[in-house]
Amino acid sequence: MAAATAVSSGLACGLLWFARHRLTRNDTIAHNDVAGPVLATMGTVLAVMMSFMVAGVWQEFDASAHTVQIEAGTLSDLHHLADAFPNPVKSRLKNQVDSYLRRVVAVEWPLMRTGGESLTVHNLAYEIEATVVSFQPKTAAQSNVQQVALETTQRFLDARRSRIHDNRQGIPMPLWATLMLIGAVTVLFSYYFRVDRPVAQYVMVAALTIVISCTFSLIAELDYPFRGDIAVSPGAFIRAYDTVHNLGLH
Repeated sequence: MAAATAVSSGLACGLLWFARHRLTRNDTIAHNDVAGPVLATMGTVLAVMMSFMVAGVWQEFDASAHTVQIEAGTLSDLHHLADAFPNPVKSRLKNQVDSYLRRVVAVEWPLMRTGGESLTVHNLAYEIEATVVSFQPKTAAQSNVQQVALETTQRFLDARRSRIHDNRQGIPMPLWATLMLIGAVTVLFSYYFRVDRPVAQYVMVAALTIVISCTFSLIAELDYPFRGDIAVSPGAFIRAYDTVHNLGLH
């Protein structure tokens, strides 16, 4: 974010220096009180669009974090539900859940930072489902436990699919292009104002560019919740594994 802000503000000031040396006094806008509302209108349109986008990507980011909590929580529930199954189903289900929790952190999470997913972890998820589905209950109690386990497994798989989808679904490029265009036009239009003190104009242009670029950077960071410097962590899976094995609990 800092690098993008520095580059964009530097570029804006560089273009302003070029414009001030190219534009004659007759090319600039003498009546700033007339041009001001035009710039304010463009700024308002840009501000409204950016506000809606920041609110939208933040809600999606928060929803993705909640999805991770659901996925980890249902796995913890499955691990505990396995105690109600007879062996060897009990041991197999516990081992599969343990393996999933470990590998989603060690293998899949690094892949998600580049938009990928792990085929091994994907297969493990459906092995867990197969273990629950293939169990043949012999008592009413076992049948009830299997039904609860099936519902829990379905919530787990739904949460996993949502997590993978959230990591691939971003803001469409036409919307990004529109925002970039409005932002660029807003900054470039400010060059035509007649400002007798160059330093004051440089400061104003730099401040305007910094605000716009910081907002764009924030939107880009939150757009894909499992990538970038601001990203949902796999902490929920780590805590779930520690909880079912009583690690670090006092």
